[in-house]
Amino acid sequence: MAFPFLFQEDFEAGTIGNFNAETDTESRLSVDHYSVLAATPGLAMPFRGAYALRVNLANDGSPADAYVQENDGFDLALDGTLYVRFLLWVSPDIIMANSDEFLILALQSAGPVDEGVVAINYTTANGLRLGVGETSASQFLPLTTGVWHTVELAVVLDDGPSNDGTLTLYLDGAAATAVTGLDQAAIAQARLGVIGQDAGTTKGVILFDDVVTDDARIYAPALRYTLSPLLTKSGHAFVGPGWVDAARLMAGAATDNVLALYDTDVAGTEDASKVKLELKNTANSEVVQSNLLAPIRFERGCYVSLTGTNPRAHVDIRPGVAYGSDGAIRNYGLRRTPTPRNV
Repeated sequence: MAFPFLFQEDFEAGTIGNFNAETDTESRLSVDHYSVLAATPGLAMPFRGAYALRVNLANDGSPADAYVQENDGFDLALDGTLYVRFLLWVSPDIIMANSDEFLILALQSAGPVDEGVVAINYTTANGLRLGVGETSASQFLPLTTGVWHTVELAVVLDDGPSNDGTLTLYLDGAAATAVTGLDQAAIAQARLGVIGQDAGTTKGVILFDDVVTDDARIYAPALRYTLSPLLTKSGHAFVGPGWVDAARLMAGAATDNVLALYDTDVAGTEDASKVKLELKNTANSEVVQSNLLAPIRFERGCYVSLTGTNPRAHVDIRPGVAYGSDGAIRNYGLRRTPTPRNV
C-alpha cells in the first residue's frame, strides 16, 4: 500500500466530501449517520466511523441513477495503472429479476464513455454476483449479502494501438477475476453508486465506505475494529463513550501537520471547547507522540481532525459500549440522544 493516496473519501464529515458532484433524481442517495442507519432494522453500521454512503434501490417505477462523481482523483492516461478500493455492503432483502444488472463503479473517458466498470448482477441460475468488464460485466465472482466486502479494481489501461487493457477484480483481497484485451481511452472521471438500474430491481440497500485510489495495490483492511487505528484523513476513531490512551502524529513532507481530537460523533469541530488533545509537527517527517498520564474521556465519540500535507496518525483507544460489532454500535445508536448543535 502506497501513501499518500491519489484519492480518499470515507464520508466522515457527513457529506460526499472529496467527490465533486452528486446525481440523484429520486433522492435515493444519502450520507447517513450511524444513528440514522440504526433506525432501520437489518441495516449495517458504517464499516468504520460514524457515516456511510447509502443508496436505496426502491424507486417510483422509473429507474434513475444515484451516484457521486469525481473528476480528478481517478484520472488515468493510456498505458497507466490505477487501483480503486472501496467497502461494499448489500442488504439481504435485495430483489433483482433474472439477468438484472447495475453498475456500482464506472471509470469513464470523455463523453462520458465507460472504460471499466464493476457491477452487481443477478441470474436465477447463478444467484447474486459481482462483475467486471469494460462497459458491462463479463467476468463474475459470487457475492454474499449482509456482510461488508472489500472490492478492489486493478486497471492497466490500453496503451493505444495494441488493445491490451486489463481489468482485474479482487473481492475481499483474495478471490480475483480478470478481463483482458480491452480497447480503452484515457480515464477522466469516475462514478460510484447505482448506475443503470434495471426495472426488475425493486428493493434493497447498498452501502459504501472508505473509497481509495492509488498507483499500487491497496488490499483489504486487516481488521475492522482495532484498538490502534491508523488514520490518513480526518475521521472518527470511535463513536459513543470511550477513552484515548495515546496519540501519534506521523508527519508528511511538510511542517504544517496538525492532529486534534474532538469529543463529537458528527465531525463537529466548530466548538473549540470540544478539543481534548492537539499535536503539531515542527520538522519534516517528525513523529510527535503524546503518551498520556491518564486516559482522556470522550462522551460522544472521538473525531480525529488531520490537517496539513499528507499527515497520518495512530490513536490508541479504549472504546466503550459502541464498538466491536454492528450490534453494539446499533444499540447505542438507538439510545443516542442529540445534544445542542448535535455534537
